[in-house]
Amino acid sequence: MDGRDNGGRLREERVAAPAAGTVAQDALDASAARIALIFRVAWSVLTPVLAYPQAIAAGGVEPWQHAAVASSVVWGAAYAWFLRHGRLVPWVAAADSLLFCAYLALAPWILPAAYVGDPTTWVVGGASVAIFVASWSVTPVWTITLAAAESAAFLVGVVAAGKPLIGSHDNQAAIFLIQGLIAIVVVRLIRGGARRADATLDHVARARAELTVERSRLHSRRQFERNLHDTVLSTLTVVARGALGDRLDLVRARCGRDLALLDRLDDVPDTSGLFASIGWEAGCRAMPVRVALPSDEPRLPPGVVEALAGAVRESLSNVERHAGASSAELTATIVDGGVRIVVRDNGKGFDPTATTPEQTGVRRSIVERMAAVGGRARIDSAEGQGTEVTLTWRSPDDPGPLVAAVRNDPQPDEAAVAAGYRAGMARALVVIALAWLLYCGSLIVASRDAYQPFWLEVAAWAVILAVVVGVAVRGPTKPLPIVAMLGAQLLVLGSAVAGLAAIDGSDQVVLWINWIPGAIGWPLALIALHRPIAEYLGWSALVVAACVGAVLIEVGPDAQAVDRIVTALLCALILQLAVVMAYGLVRRNGALAEAGVQEAARIRDSRESLAAVAEDRQRWQRELGASLRPLVRGLAHGTLDPADPEVRARCAIEASRLRAMLAELSEAGEHSVWRRDMVSSLSGAAADRSATLEARIAPDFGEVPEPVRAELVAAVLAILRMTSPGEAVVTLSGGNRDASATVLLPVASERSAVKAAMWSLLNRVRAAIPGTVSTDVEEPGSSSFWVEVRWVS
Repeated sequence: MDGRDNGGRLREERVAAPAAGTVAQDALDASAARIALIFRVAWSVLTPVLAYPQAIAAGGVEPWQHAAVASSVVWGAAYAWFLRHGRLVPWVAAADSLLFCAYLALAPWILPAAYVGDPTTWVVGGASVAIFVASWSVTPVWTITLAAAESAAFLVGVVAAGKPLIGSHDNQAAIFLIQGLIAIVVVRLIRGGARRADATLDHVARARAELTVERSRLHSRRQFERNLHDTVLSTLTVVARGALGDRLDLVRARCGRDLALLDRLDDVPDTSGLFASIGWEAGCRAMPVRVALPSDEPRLPPGVVEALAGAVRESLSNVERHAGASSAELTATIVDGGVRIVVRDNGKGFDPTATTPEQTGVRRSIVERMAAVGGRARIDSAEGQGTEVTLTWRSPDDPGPLVAAVRNDPQPDEAAVAAGYRAGMARALVVIALAWLLYCGSLIVASRDAYQPFWLEVAAWAVILAVVVGVAVRGPTKPLPIVAMLGAQLLVLGSAVAGLAAIDGSDQVVLWINWIPGAIGWPLALIALHRPIAEYLGWSALVVAACVGAVLIEVGPDAQAVDRIVTALLCALILQLAVVMAYGLVRRNGALAEAGVQEAARIRDSRESLAAVAEDRQRWQRELGASLRPLVRGLAHGTLDPADPEVRARCAIEASRLRAMLAELSEAGEHSVWRRDMVSSLSGAAADRSATLEARIAPDFGEVPEPVRAELVAAVLAILRMTSPGEAVVTLSGGNRDASATVLLPVASERSAVKAAMWSLLNRVRAAIPGTVSTDVEEPGSSSFWVEVRWVS
């Protein structure tokens, strides 16, 4: 039933839950089931309306005619019951066509004798509907087979009635096959549009899933790195400088909190509230902090509480590490719908405009943190005048920029999805209109004596064909301007009237040579494709009036003739209306498909995001667990003395390593994975030799060819393993044509042996890297080496 089965077997009903990649096609199948239900039930209702007037006009209703009409009505009810679950059932659709094959073959017994072989009977119209419905649920081979069976049954009925085949009834037999072929093309085109819509939805869903995962990872990483920066890094830096050497209680308290962060790799555990949290932060600093807090705490969202507490923590850490202040002051006031917190110090101050991209504490941990929850942070400072940090958050009266940013997240392109649906249906209507008009053209040529003047009939046909071709060339999915559309519709209707006027003979207007009833609706549907169905029905009503008027003019008030033309119009219009309604349902499938994909994407996004975050945290656990966690645990439990010079040196090394890792968050807020991993590896190599590292990696170093970059980094790692305790500086830069790596490292002993090892290493590097490689080793001082490797392609 998904339109993608091969071979000549009936499609089996889909019973499994729809996959994300077939949401549009499943929605299309549901629409097809609704259309089939509507038109099968509608034709069952129309059957007695069409059958009995013809029988009465022909002389009376026979018992077998009652039985046939009743069985058709009962079958329509049964068909509706089979479609109650909203799915087309292939064997039911096939049975529908086979039932009408029986009606066609038994036409001499269930139709008035004059109507056997007439295309205006309820039997012929029902057979056409059956083919249209069956084409949605069975394969193309089965569709043609059923159409051929209906053609054969029609001819059997004609022969049984003793009527001639050639020249009178063979055209109608051919029409069943033509309808089958057109139905196949229509279904293929519409399903092709659904597949394109699915492809669009899948592409957007995958892109959105990747974006969601990246945002989840970035959010988790930012949150964790902010907390690492504000807590662990701050504590290690203060201990390394000896500021808390005589305050074991503060060291234990702060390291206990930091250890909880490292163990959880998550947000800092909530305290009893905002004021309790910032009060605790103020109380565990190396300098005294005067705190003035209101007695009543405002009720704030949890995310806002965390952001304010984190910004206060970083503000106090900056005072502690950089300001050289003897004291600080923290005050909080309640403002309308929010809170304002001010942190002041009497330190040396700084120029906020002179900070470098590497100095990320204020930007990331204060300004960006407050902006993320819709708050503000203002930094007022000048050299020699201290610093004042003002944090403000007010409850927004409107969604604000944060909510707007969320609402503007990329969503499936509804226009593209809708276009995917419309394209198939619009192309299908073009094919139907062209095929039917070409068939009608063959009828006109074959019966040229039935039209007077013949040129008028040909002109009417040619004008309608030109309108269809014009719409097709312009693009059937592009709505015509109102004036152009109205003009095209009037042109088609006028051509239909001219074609009716050119039919010669009082009885010809109700015969098969009158191609207008079957052909005129398709161009009108194509022109009004993007308009309400009611508008199409209005134009169809004008066509009905024109045809009935032509009969009344040619034949007079003949009830039987009027009945035949009205029946012919209903048989044609019901299929045309089915396609127009299908188009309307197909257009609405975009929303259904989008909803299904969004639900599947939400589940997939959640799973992938959780998995990605868990993977990141496991990596962080490995990176931070080997040396950092034991150090913090020893300080928290009191087994390490913060006044011990060796402990302070370890704190300095780990602080350097953390600082290098955290500095890899770029201005755009996105991590470069290769830079982050590289800095972590370089810092680890330096830390293994009890050295700190300053890494300067240019962004364009990522453009260096991977083999060359890998060799340069391997060489730097090997050189760092020769360093002595102290501070090493690594600079990496370059692009796709050239690159350089320099290392300035302390070497305190065995300098000649270290220098010889360096030259040996550099000789291997020159041999391993393709292109022109130059190396150099200098001794800028008695306790350091400067090493350079330069590559040119």
